[in-house]
Amino acid sequence: MPDSTELLLRTVAISLALVLALHGLALGRRPRLALLPLLACLASYLVCSAPGALCLSEAWLAPLLLASVMFPVAHWWLAHTAFADRNDVPWLARIGALVQLGGALALVSGWFPSVVCAGLHGLLHATGTAFVLVALWRIWSSRRGDLVAGRRALRFWLLGYVGLHGLAVLIVEWIYGATPAPAWLGVLNVALITTALGVVLAFLTQLRTTAIETLFGAEPQPQTALVTIAPLSDEPWLDRLKTLMTSGRVYLDPGLSLASLAQRLGLPEYRLRELINRRLGFRNFPSFVNHYRLEDVQGKLADPAFDRRPVLTLALAAGFGSIGPFNRAFRDRYGMTPTAFRGGLRTTPEAALRPPPPPGGDTSGPAEPDPRRPLENERVRVAMQPTPAPPPVPRPRP
Repeated sequence: MPDSTELLLRTVAISLALVLALHGLALGRRPRLALLPLLACLASYLVCSAPGALCLSEAWLAPLLLASVMFPVAHWWLAHTAFADRNDVPWLARIGALVQLGGALALVSGWFPSVVCAGLHGLLHATGTAFVLVALWRIWSSRRGDLVAGRRALRFWLLGYVGLHGLAVLIVEWIYGATPAPAWLGVLNVALITTALGVVLAFLTQLRTTAIETLFGAEPQPQTALVTIAPLSDEPWLDRLKTLMTSGRVYLDPGLSLASLAQRLGLPEYRLRELINRRLGFRNFPSFVNHYRLEDVQGKLADPAFDRRPVLTLALAAGFGSIGPFNRAFRDRYGMTPTAFRGGLRTTPEAALRPPPPPGGDTSGPAEPDPRRPLENERVRVAMQPTPAPPPVPRPRP
């Protein structure tokens, strides 16, 4: 009875994963690249973890074994893109992913003795556990700077559950090793996966647009959709916030947090989150603060008086805690390193160093609004308005 129950649950879970993948094909590029790998790895795990270990005995199922081993990497990638708003892959994550893939290929090849295979199993479990722990840490550590209210709730219920469940599975597999786990554990595991997939499917089909935009942000819209009218009550707070950031230069404080800025502004934290997210377009607090820090550094890089100042000195003086986050933020915004930016200013016209326009955009006129620079959208919109024609000059009567 447990075997038939588990088989039925696995079939239902794999079907739900496939349905979710079909829904994912219609999403935007960013959520599609984050969700589809996780679903593929999960479906592969459901096949390969079934009693009988077919993935190890059947060569044609080897790709499924590779995908199932990469599930911790896919979970980390989803947390990295959805909750950290990043699309880069750090070098340490690349090494870990190569270890996972290389270890799985070694197991599939069947070239190594059992002792080596046991060691490879331990290595894969250790690396997978590290990926899951890093993902859980990222979900937890970035919660305070998250400006999207819905995403703050989803981080614990969605990816928190997926991560904790995956971590529990890794621990159980580590404990039992090559010994088959009790049948009831397999049934419980698959039942939890099936329930989670059913909830996610219901959530995405009922609130699909809202859910995806909460996690990954809205897709770029035409220029006319960027202009919104906010309540007049927000304007005084916006003016005070901009004054604090520009005249007060509070961004120079490396320890500036959402709570401390809200205290200086005299505004509750939740209201400040709404103000920065809905009015200024930022999805997390670090990107909002780094906007001003990058403007500070960019101005000094363009100033010949600061030519002898090292880039690291300028970054630390602007409030960045270390050179790594600064280089990444600068490259994301300007498309080049700070050193290349500084050198280019001495040999290239300033217009050539502006951030590139969106694909297909008109480069002959003002730049289209860039979602990476929300504070400039209004200025760009005004610049794009046609200049009114001068009034006709009355002709003198004869």
